[in-house]
Order: sequence, then C-alpha cells, then structure tokens
Amino acid sequence: MGTDVLGAEWIKLRSVRSTYLSLAAAAALVVVVALSVATTTAENWPTMTVRDRSAFDPVSAPLFGAIFAQLVIGVLGVLAVSSEYATGLIRTTFSTTPQRRKVLLAKVAVTAALALVAGTAILGVTFLLSQGIMAGGHGGVSLGDPGVLRAVAYAVLYLVIVTVLATSLGAIMRSTAGAIAVLFTLVFLLPQVLDHLPQDLRHDVMRFGLQRAVASAVSIRPQLDTFSPTVSILVCAAYAVVALALALFLIGRRDA
Repeated sequence: MGTDVLGAEWIKLRSVRSTYLSLAAAAALVVVVALSVATTTAENWPTMTVRDRSAFDPVSAPLFGAIFAQLVIGVLGVLAVSSEYATGLIRTTFSTTPQRRKVLLAKVAVTAALALVAGTAILGVTFLLSQGIMAGGHGGVSLGDPGVLRAVAYAVLYLVIVTVLATSLGAIMRSTAGAIAVLFTLVFLLPQVLDHLPQDLRHDVMRFGLQRAVASAVSIRPQLDTFSPTVSILVCAAYAVVALALALFLIGRRDA
C-alpha cells in the first residue's frame, strides 16, 4: 500500500464536512453522558449502599455514551466507501488505482487511524473530566489503579474496531443505508435476539455478541457470563476481521 493511495484517501476524508460533524457529534454524546453520570454518582455516593458502590464501575459507567458514539463514527466509516459508490466516483478511484484491494485497505487504514486519534482524545478527556468530578471519595479512580488503563485503552480500541467493521460493510453493501442497517443490527439488534434464546444457550452465546463483549472489555469489575476482557475485545475484533476479509474478497470480483 503506497503512501500516495493513503494520501488520496486522507484528502477525501478530511475534505468532507460529514467527517467533522460526525466527530463533533460523537464527542458531544460521550462527554454529555459522562458528565451526567459522574455528577449524579458524586451527588448520590454518600447515600449509596455498600452493594451499590461495589457494583458501580467507575470506568464503563461514565463512558457509556461511547455505546451511541460508535454508531456515529461507524457511519463515518460507511460513508468513506459508500459515498463513492453513490456518486460514481469509485470508478475514477479504481481507474487511478486498479488494485482495488489496495484502495480498500487504504480506506480502512485512514478511517481506523482517524478513529484511533479521535477516540483517544475524546475518551481520554472524558475519562479525566468524569474522574475529576467523582474524585475525593465519590467513586473516582485513576489510570494507575488496577485494570483502569486497560479498560480505557480497550474502549478506544473498540471504536477502531467498529470503524473497520463499518468501512468493510460499506464496501460489502455498496449502499449507505444498507451498510448502516447491518451495522445497527450487529451492534444493537443481534444481542437482543441472542438474549431471547433458551436459557441453556443464552448465557453461552450472549458472550459472543458485541454488546456483552465490549461491556466485559471496558469494565474493571468482574462480569457474569462473559469472557475475560482481553478475550472479549478479541471477539469484537473478529467481527471486523471477518467483514474485512469478505470485503476484500468481493471488491475484486464485482464491477464498480
């Protein structure tokens, strides 16, 4: 993958207004939810029971807004591919760079890098703000506490994974609406379907859903019926790997 292809995809991504609007919306969602959770927790902490305090997760609870922000950033990943198919610009792109898989990998690399940088900035600032509010014996933690840095890092990594998944879905579906629908299904609807499986299957299968897996990955509290945090984030990554592999297979076998 040449730097010229990467440079071209970066120019496309940063020249579109939706890129900045998506990142701003994601940041707003994460920060507003985190400040609300942190403020409410700090106010209620003195009256909370010992059981409630032990169950409260000071990392995943303030970062709950990332659950919704993942779709916003995911849409950005979808648009990086689907918008070119919608406008017909993809034909020009493939004429300039006939190696279609190289083009797709460049799009994935650029969107993933943007998600990594933006996710680190958004979640890092959000973590510091929320922990500052909960400091002083009101449920706050620091990055040096056991499992905290890992949980925050996995939260950022999850946003990158969703971006790779979304970009790959854009290439598979070649339709903005279709790709977003599949992304929404994988992130939100599939876990709900799995939750209605028979009791003897539900607990074993649910851990493979994205919601349960990311909940385990970004938590510093033990989670029931889940894999370990590291295995859970690998489960999330498997979704992106499978989608990317399918996208790479299809992009060389279909007309633009």
